[in-house]
Amino acid sequence: MAGTRKAAVAVVLAALALTATACNDNGSDGGNAAPAAPTTAAAATTAATQAAPPVKVSPAVFLEQVTKKTGAAKSAKVTEEISVGQVTMKGQGALGWSDGLEADLTMDLTGSPMAKALEPITGGPKVHYLYTADAMYMGLGGQMVQSGGPRWLRYSKEEMSKLSGGSTDQLQSADPVQGVRTLIATGKVTEVGQETVNGKAATHYSGELAAADLIKATGRGVTQEQADRLKQNLDKAGVASEQVDVWVDADQLVVKRTERADTKNGPVNIAVTYSDYGTPVIAATPGDFITLADLAKAGGTPAGS
Repeated sequence: MAGTRKAAVAVVLAALALTATACNDNGSDGGNAAPAAPTTAAAATTAATQAAPPVKVSPAVFLEQVTKKTGAAKSAKVTEEISVGQVTMKGQGALGWSDGLEADLTMDLTGSPMAKALEPITGGPKVHYLYTADAMYMGLGGQMVQSGGPRWLRYSKEEMSKLSGGSTDQLQSADPVQGVRTLIATGKVTEVGQETVNGKAATHYSGELAAADLIKATGRGVTQEQADRLKQNLDKAGVASEQVDVWVDADQLVVKRTERADTKNGPVNIAVTYSDYGTPVIAATPGDFITLADLAKAGGTPAGS
């Protein structure tokens, strides 16, 4: 049984590392993702000029406006699908970005090679995640809690950094504001045209983010520090370029974004859709958890079981 428990721990660590890698391909900093909403004076000026014909702006300039509108919304419901090589994860829940990133997400690994291995730990193929300001929590189930053990596994951002090779934020690929900023950073944004996303009319924008071009990204919606981090993460993953697409509705809110790239671990595809902007995000720190270090010491058995 000791060998089985140790193998289970190894699977947990591998799953966490995979999630970290898959969810961090854009590598940008979401700490200032929600700018202030427009002032009353600005709104009045906008209303006064609505009768005038709209001025056509470049896709990059328009997307700067999108970051402000989407950022001011502060939260949304999300659905996502992440595939890395032969492994696919699907998730849904709520994401907030008003002060850093927080989320309450459930990932579904049904059909994935990891699902059966994780079942004794999570109780099934679906895994519940909570992301707070300083840590992340994975819901436990099955054999892990049958004897009254903790219901959550806590792993700090520092621990996730070690597992993922330097990343400390696993939610960046789901952040709609940073997704648009990444697209702007390509410097080659094109307007593809009108499409429908989840029954809603939206305008599709696309661009290719080349690692070699990131030195020129400053001033295109990202800081030099963010550009350096983008390049570092792409280089580590063996990514020469990344295809970034966003879909924006009539309210200048992001309704979908995708990323596609070839990496050392195989092709990565990320697709996230957004709805119900302004939805509450409840990601309170659980009081009943075990740490990664304690789990490893216990050989996969929560303390007290």
